[in-house]
Amino acid sequence: MISTELLDRLANTGAGVTRPAGSTVPDGLFPDWVVEPESLAQLTTLVRILHNNGVDWRVDARGRNWGYDDSRVREPGLIVRLARLDRLDLDVELGLATVQPGVTFAQLDEALQAADARYYLPPPGSGPHTSVLGNALERGLLAGLGERERHCRDFLVLHRDGQLTRMGWDDAADDRVRRALPYPPGPHLQGSLFQTAGYGPVVVELTHVLPVATVQTAEPVLLAGAELTEELLRCWRDLLLGELVTSTILISPARRRAQGITVSYDGLVLNLYIAASSAAMLRAKVVDVQRLARQHGQRLAARFAGSHDDLSILGGDRNHPEAVGQLPEGLEWQTAALPFVPSLVAAFARAVRTDPVLADIPWTLRPLDARALVWLAPIVYRKDDPDSVALLRRRVAAVARLRDEFAVPAYRSGAVRGDR
Repeated sequence: MISTELLDRLANTGAGVTRPAGSTVPDGLFPDWVVEPESLAQLTTLVRILHNNGVDWRVDARGRNWGYDDSRVREPGLIVRLARLDRLDLDVELGLATVQPGVTFAQLDEALQAADARYYLPPPGSGPHTSVLGNALERGLLAGLGERERHCRDFLVLHRDGQLTRMGWDDAADDRVRRALPYPPGPHLQGSLFQTAGYGPVVVELTHVLPVATVQTAEPVLLAGAELTEELLRCWRDLLLGELVTSTILISPARRRAQGITVSYDGLVLNLYIAASSAAMLRAKVVDVQRLARQHGQRLAARFAGSHDDLSILGGDRNHPEAVGQLPEGLEWQTAALPFVPSLVAAFARAVRTDPVLADIPWTLRPLDARALVWLAPIVYRKDDPDSVALLRRRVAAVARLRDEFAVPAYRSGAVRGDR
């Protein structure tokens, strides 16, 4: 329990001190308080107060991990929320955006349009209201292998005692940053140097290298057959490492059906997004993609149309995903991040498909840095139906058993639930 005297000291820094509004994530404890500083000076002052008084705290950017509200702590304590730290600086000549954690994708997009800049930032699956900094560091923006290494530069880091350190990332041989990334991208409570949702040092400012906006794009799909094969994974990895595709996602038939996408092809589909600065370059990239697909025995086809928004399955809105927590149906997701080794990923996929509790679960596969993220979702259940909730728990336990079997480190899962 935090004393009234300590709360007064925190409030006297100028930071907002409020009670948490709730959480859709079931794990952990509700924090005693949420503290929101408005400046780096306020942040460093209040962090020193917390450090000197031995108060347990974690930090988040906007409280919207994976797009849902997440106000939980692992030990009794509080959350320091950085949503009010929203300074944004653009260098439209060099294509650099320096952002604090409170800057959203919508704000950055508006700033780029206002500056008539030739740069852009790909939107995340978590929605336009989420943190650019948090997504870039924790999720890698889900745009391909090495995304963080290519686009994140010049970090301003806050240590737990309130000290600030500027730490650049300008040398390909510099392993300091990679050693500071012990966990896969994604929100979780373990914490590391580059986790805005963690308990370690905190990045409070990031310079992001913006990609040049392209008007020449192609979006073919690779028809991947009925099962995930090692040859498909090798083809996929070659496409990514050769930088022939900008973003990709492998979708199972069950996931397409859950999202209401109806096509005659009833197999795995690898969506490819190819971008180039000119029509000639785009044609050359498409030819290279076709050649590589043939070498691996894969087939390309025209792009399948359809929405890829899981929230719409429950009648929700991706721009306001927290509202889904009030609906009668809940949505669970479970993830596992494996090394992008074809034999290992294919074996994990077979284990999911042959488990009687998981066989009908929709799933996707996305690359994250040097790993492959297996995303089991959406697992839909009725909150007021004991049998439906019991099945959900058996499925969660089955995923945990698979993680143990494949020695996959614990990775964050989540849900949109009604126990707020």
